[in-house]
Amino acid sequence: PGGAHLPAACLCPASFPTMTDVSPTVLAASYAGLVAVNVVYGRGLFGVRTNADVSAAYPTDVTPSGATFAIWGPIFLLEGAGTAVLASGGDASRMALVAGPWVTTWLGECLWQAVFGVLPVPQGGATAGRKLASLAPAALFVGAAHVKMLGGALALVGGAPAYGLVGAAVVDFPTGLNAGWLAAASGIAFTLVAQQVPPLQPLATPEAGAVLVGALTAYGAAVTLSLAGCPAAALGYAAATAWACRGIASESAKTPPIVKTTAARCALVAVAAGAFALAVGALKR
Repeated sequence: PGGAHLPAACLCPASFPTMTDVSPTVLAASYAGLVAVNVVYGRGLFGVRTNADVSAAYPTDVTPSGATFAIWGPIFLLEGAGTAVLASGGDASRMALVAGPWVTTWLGECLWQAVFGVLPVPQGGATAGRKLASLAPAALFVGAAHVKMLGGALALVGGAPAYGLVGAAVVDFPTGLNAGWLAAASGIAFTLVAQQVPPLQPLATPEAGAVLVGALTAYGAAVTLSLAGCPAAALGYAAATAWACRGIASESAKTPPIVKTTAARCALVAVAAGAFALAVGALKR
């Protein structure tokens, strides 16, 4: 996904794949479907609007610069490499831990694309109710996606798979990276909903945006530390948080000064949390 580029699932946990019942074929097919959907929406094929076009019509005070969303490239590429390793039987322990969360999150990303892509453009010609019909489920999908991918990251800590450079690079790291980025995306999704609901509009002001960035960074620091038992996942989560803050603080981002200042400081907090988690992880090993 690009643009307000949020990508989620877990609407009904019982109906979605669990960590132990995803076959290599399902994992590979799910990844292929994810890529296909993102190519369609990324390039505007078959007459659909691109994420960038829709996002430009729905700005928020916490939306990073457009270049920041390039993070989806490394996420998808690394997950593709991880899928190849897992589906080929190269790491059974990690397959059992993350295949379910990955597939569920990818499904959610596709669902997010479907509802976000049909938002009215320009938004001025549509009622708040019509916009909420897309924005509300989009927020639900991205929030659920974060929860599912974070669950996969925490499973890597609790499951303690055998450490290996390949597994750490193409499974652990992208799991944390994706989870961290989805947390940032959830902040954008929430703000978009708040803009359309009068009682919630005070939560979509520049001051509220600064508070939101700070809160998500504090949450991200806590999560990063909780992932210290899986250093690559912790590094990924911290990197995503810092990258999001950097994008919000950048000069090219259309964010208010108070939000930029807060985000610049929060980027340093995210980096510090990542460094501390790596140190703790090294001591544990």
